Amino acid sequence: MDKSGGVTAEMHACISAEHTRQDQQLNRNYKALMAELTPARKKQLQAAQRRWLQYRDANCHFYADPDGGTLAGIAAADCVLQMTANRARELIDLR
Repeated sequence: MDKSGGVTAEMHACISAEHTRQDQQLNRNYKALMAELTPARKKQLQAAQRRWLQYRDANCHFYADPDGGTLAGIAAADCVLQMTANRARELIDLR
């Protein structure tokens, strides 16, 4: 973000690149955890993950206040990034 020079497009690009990395990590952690669970626990995790995705998307969408200017878009994108990274770590801790 420091290299963005305060340019909104550069900030979005930075957040997007890191989100891609964190989303890949989240998917790896999810698959690894699923591989260790019983069928019943797999269903529970799948349901929880689906609900978590709905919550993350709804929560972060709220940050994208249409009256908030360009910074609101940055805040929403950063929300998705941070929540994704936190969930990736949470899935590791469940193993």
